[in-house]
Amino acid sequence: MTGSKKIALSIVIPLAIILIILLSLFLVYGIDILKDAFEHRDWTKIDYCNDSWDVKIPNATIEYTFSSCGGFNGDGETYTLCRYSSIPSEFLQNFTLDSKGENLEKYNSISTMLQSSNIDKSKLIEPDENYIWMSKTKNSNNTLLLAYNQQTNTLYIIEQFI
Repeated sequence: MTGSKKIALSIVIPLAIILIILLSLFLVYGIDILKDAFEHRDWTKIDYCNDSWDVKIPNATIEYTFSSCGGFNGDGETYTLCRYSSIPSEFLQNFTLDSKGENLEKYNSISTMLQSSNIDKSKLIEPDENYIWMSKTKNSNNTLLLAYNQQTNTLYIIEQFI
């Protein structure tokens, strides 16, 4: 075998092995990613929230959505404003008034981060006695805050991922 054939084989064989490994990884992981994207192609923010947080938010008209999430870890905040034509009474059974101010404190913390982003500041909550709240925490640092304005039938979905 000539020297040029040996050099060619020393390049082609490792390259072929690398391509086989990459193809195998795509078959193992890529198909699942594509399948997941196809299955969730018509999902709204409400669908994602229901799936991620194990809540049952009823469908509503989504009037505004904002996300500052990005980067490798997906850290950031999401903010969604939903309007209901009638009161979702069954869903609101687990909501409470914020008598101790705990939810307002969480909201103010997240709101500070949102205000430093490109969110439409006119869409942010101005908390008052018309709001009832529900809060969930996952992995000790991710927060879901649901605020419902009883006067306007508006649900605010606020998430913070750290």
